[in-house]
Amino acid sequence: MIRIYGVPSCDKIKKTLKLLDNNKIAYEFANVRKTPVEKEKLKIITDALGIDLVLNRQGMLYRKLGLKDKNLTSDQLFEQLFNEQGMIKRPLIEYNGKFHVGYDEEKILQFIK
Repeated sequence: MIRIYGVPSCDKIKKTLKLLDNNKIAYEFANVRKTPVEKEKLKIITDALGIDLVLNRQGMLYRKLGLKDKNLTSDQLFEQLFNEQGMIKRPLIEYNGKFHVGYDEEKILQFIK
């Protein structure tokens, strides 16, 4: 089963869900604000993709927390990401134990086929 992690108000999430619906691809949506990703799972994701790919440094929450101005280690960034999962770059897609992040229609469809 394809699992999409994100927040329902995000435009990229809306576009991703519409893309999957239009292609009649079944998925499960996980709202990270209501049901955060478990720490062990998030660690697997960041280990697989790298914290720099998973952490949305362009987002408002990242800037609001002032993380740009702090010299944080990867482990400290991971803790911030775990505590504030709205900073996960979207969409984050899980399929067959592998992960994809970011909105690119071709890459998403390629990843899940």
